[in-house]
Amino acid sequence: MSAPPRGSSRGWAAEDGLPAAGFLDRVACFETLRVYGGRIFRLTEHLGRLADSCKGIGAPFPLDVPALSAWVEGGLKGSGHADALLRLSVHAAAGGGTALVLMVRPFAAHPAAWYRDGVAIRMAVGRRSSAKAQDPQIKASQFMTGVVASLDTASDPAPAHEIVLSGPAGTVAEGTVSNLFAVKAKRLLTPSVASGILRGVTRGVVLEAARREGLEVVETFLTRHEFYAADECFLTNTSSEVLPVIRFDGRVIGKGRPGPVTRKLARAFRRAVKGT
Repeated sequence: MSAPPRGSSRGWAAEDGLPAAGFLDRVACFETLRVYGGRIFRLTEHLGRLADSCKGIGAPFPLDVPALSAWVEGGLKGSGHADALLRLSVHAAAGGGTALVLMVRPFAAHPAAWYRDGVAIRMAVGRRSSAKAQDPQIKASQFMTGVVASLDTASDPAPAHEIVLSGPAGTVAEGTVSNLFAVKAKRLLTPSVASGILRGVTRGVVLEAARREGLEVVETFLTRHEFYAADECFLTNTSSEVLPVIRFDGRVIGKGRPGPVTRKLARAFRRAVKGT
């Protein structure tokens, strides 16, 4: 990536050197995308959500989705990475202009033990900001809620893999970088959008897969009790895909190991990746 995409007010690559003056004051909307074997997973969905986020903060979207797709794919090709994580961000200036930034880094697989043994999560002390303050559907660079939530348990002798935020009503919302699911009596439960969550792209793929597998899917308000009493629990995000959870607030979930529905949906997600 060496030239700004046509239609944006400014585009930069890392080697161009970002101008310091004014740049750090810009609000940014962003997306994180996963690349498998040189192919970007669900690129159109990510760019559509990015466009919606920009509309949410009143920032102009620099390009239409097909043109931006071509630009992102060109940046990936130039990086030479076949398996990678991309971060695409649109930085809005007070005067109405935008800066478009693409960062590409090689993806290293997460530890196999996470998927074999499961991970632990914990509820944050504080709550997610009200949607009146910032709509969770706007994926923006202001991560203060997540940062403060992580600090709440920074001194814990057994730190959790993920910190879970509650919505304004006190029900379970989402992790700082993930969506949550529970399995109870072969029903797949997940916090609804009204709970104060971002519609995760990976979350959407898993919901599609669950319905294809014949599972009953329920999107609703969920309390911690419903996760404590669940047969299984897992989280989803772009990087981790489908990651089993075996402890929530120190309480063992189900049998304390990744369950059959979690494993089935993890396999279904991988098939979705291969079929894209």
